[in-house]
Formats: sequence, structure tokens, C-alpha cells
Amino acid sequence: YSYIQFDYPIVIHLDLDSLILKPMDDLFDVMLADKLIGKEESIESARKRVAVMHDNPLPQSGSIDAYFTRDYNMINPGKKHVGVQGGFLIVRPNQAAFDEYIKIVLSGNFRSGGGWGGQYGGYFGAQQIQGICSYFYDKKHPGTGVELNKCYYNVMADPPRQNEVGKCRDGREDCQDCRDTPLEEIYSVHFTLCQKPWKCRVPSGSEKQKAMCYKLHGEWFRIRENLERVRALERNAGGSEVGDYVKPKGAHMPEIFRGFCKSGQASGYIPLQ
Repeated sequence: YSYIQFDYPIVIHLDLDSLILKPMDDLFDVMLADKLIGKEESIESARKRVAVMHDNPLPQSGSIDAYFTRDYNMINPGKKHVGVQGGFLIVRPNQAAFDEYIKIVLSGNFRSGGGWGGQYGGYFGAQQIQGICSYFYDKKHPGTGVELNKCYYNVMADPPRQNEVGKCRDGREDCQDCRDTPLEEIYSVHFTLCQKPWKCRVPSGSEKQKAMCYKLHGEWFRIRENLERVRALERNAGGSEVGDYVKPKGAHMPEIFRGFCKSGQASGYIPLQ
């Protein structure tokens, strides 16, 4: 239903276990370029800052209807049609697109083992958003959707190669390791492989993956603490600089979880008051 939220020029569809770390105005400016008359210079500057997967060229400004990332973890290296990662989708509301999705679903043209149109499937979520969005933007409307670089958008800290040393998951000889991306360059995070921060668990995977997950968890809890401080100030308007904020005393890895975890289990999480 993101496609029919007509009160907004752009709609961002996110999973609940996502976190925004930086403004994504460049994406919006490029997408709405056809409506931003007289802003050609700033739009061209924005285009240069949009990180596209595999450094592919951006379509013409104003012709972009969607941004997404792909889930290479769900396929074997070299698969031709890779599914869209279902936890991150930026679209321009469009009634015709919404109606077309309904027609695609009602057509029933999803083949077992093959997917939509017999090609867009074979992975988790293929019947739903992961597969149907890939079919919509790759097959039905090529050039209107942009695959963003998953090392900066919808970051999951996933290894670029199978079993760390195998083939690149995207089928290429060389692949960027998203776990090396500096925090200050990341726009959004998706807590899939890293586990949900509110479960207070140690992430699984290699030491490199754990290290990146700890950084991302640390950002989540930094923002959680900031929210608590703001709420304290609101409760104590006009009072002291820190209001009545009391730092929690959870002892589990306080350098990461900032006192909000009493243990390494979901039951040890200290929720908002």
C-alpha cells in the first residue's frame, strides 16, 4: 500500500528492525527532479552522491520510480535475477503501479522453482515483495528502479563471499565488503544477520561480522539513550539540563548496550518506560 499513499510525493517502506542514520535527501531530490524546476545544479550534485550498486549509472533524473537493495544472501553466486531485499523500498506513489501489481498477483504467473514469469524466484520471499518487486522493476519496467549499494543503504553486515572465502555472492570476481564501511558513511541499517538489538544477544558469524554488528548495535542504543534523554527533558521542561534521566544499570556489555541489557537474552532487555 506504499504505492497509494498519495498525501506524500515519496514513501519509504522499511521493516521494523531498521534504523536510519543519515538523511537521504539526495535520493529524494534525484527522484523528484522533474518537479524541482530551477534546481538543476543541486540535483546534479545530489546525483554524484547517490551510491548505486556496482557503480552502475543512474537513470535520467525524474524518471526514477523506486530505490531498493537486493538480497544476495538468498541466492547462489551468479544467479541472473536476484530478489529485492524486502525491508527497504523507496517508491513514488502511483495508482497504475498498484493496479498492475494486483493484476500480476491475480494472473497467477508464478511457477514453482522458477518464480514470477518463470524466472524471478527460487529464494525466500519470492512469492511476496522480494520476488514480485524484482519482476516488476527488472522485467516489466526496466530502467525505472535503481539498485542502491547495500554497503550504504539497508546495511546488514553480510559477508560478500560464500563462507567468507568462496565466490562473490553477486557473481562477480571482486566484491565490496560492507563490513568495512565506516559508520559515518552508512545511511540505513537493517538488523537481520546482526540480530535485533532489543534481544541483547551476541551476533553470530565471523569475528569481522561480529565487530560490525556491535558497531551497528551501538548506534541503535546510542539513539535509544538520546530518546530517553529527550523524553526526560520533556517531562521536566524548564528543569536541569539532563532532566530526570537516570542511566540504566544493565551490566551486560554496557560499552555496547549502554545499560539497557541486564543479560545476553531478550528477557534481559530494559524497555522504554
